Amino acid sequence: MIRIFLRIIRDKKTSIIVYSVAGILLLWMYVAMFPSIRDQAESLSELMQSYPEGFLEAFGIDEGFNFDRLENFVSIEHFSLIWPIMVIFMLVSFAGAGITGEIEKGTVEIPLSRPVSRIGIFFGRYLAGLFILLIFTIFSVFAVVPLANLHAIDYVFENYTTFAILGFLFGWAIFSLAMMFSAFFSEKSRVYMFIGSLLITMYVLNLIAVLKESFQDLKFLSFFYYYDYKSAVVDNTINSEAIWVFAAVIIFCTFIGAIWYKNRDIAV
Repeated sequence: MIRIFLRIIRDKKTSIIVYSVAGILLLWMYVAMFPSIRDQAESLSELMQSYPEGFLEAFGIDEGFNFDRLENFVSIEHFSLIWPIMVIFMLVSFAGAGITGEIEKGTVEIPLSRPVSRIGIFFGRYLAGLFILLIFTIFSVFAVVPLANLHAIDYVFENYTTFAILGFLFGWAIFSLAMMFSAFFSEKSRVYMFIGSLLITMYVLNLIAVLKESFQDLKFLSFFYYYDYKSAVVDNTINSEAIWVFAAVIIFCTFIGAIWYKNRDIAV
């Protein structure tokens, strides 16, 4: 299992670097923009008051919200959509290219021929994915410290630590789900289709719940409801409900994925 883990990290080092650098550069763009946005905070607040309430709620903007703090700005501009999209693409592509990818290419016999159990193969890949997520989270979130210092901007380090925990749990749940589907199917396209359809449905359900009070219970079916980036980055809090939900998804999907891969017939 350790050899599989190390081999995957070695093979994926370029992807890890590319995603991490991209995350840092995108964050840098918003940090560099913040001083000019802060100077116009009052005008932007007045402008937002003219927008429909439902529109603002859809983007996590409450009444009285303004851009006088770096945390307020990057939570809306970066961590609301761009950061989770990068995490989703990175982890789903890794999961799909792993077990399913080897079955599809006909190279799955290579790891299966080694003196490692299927469970060991599964968790070797699983732990490699978590390591990639951890590296990306550290660099794409905590890069705010040197970047904010570079531009002489005040920041609250604890808030980014809280978000890093929430973001890691969010990514972990999605990765566990993707690994489960990767154990189910023999084609990468089916993994991407099922995960993509499921996540888009979750996003739409959360959006409907925000816009329509009569459908607000739909939000509990969406990962994006529990991914409360604003509370983490701005208020330095994580809802305990989110921790329990993500933990339940992680445990269930990991268990089912590992058992399914252990017992499935693999035709190459």
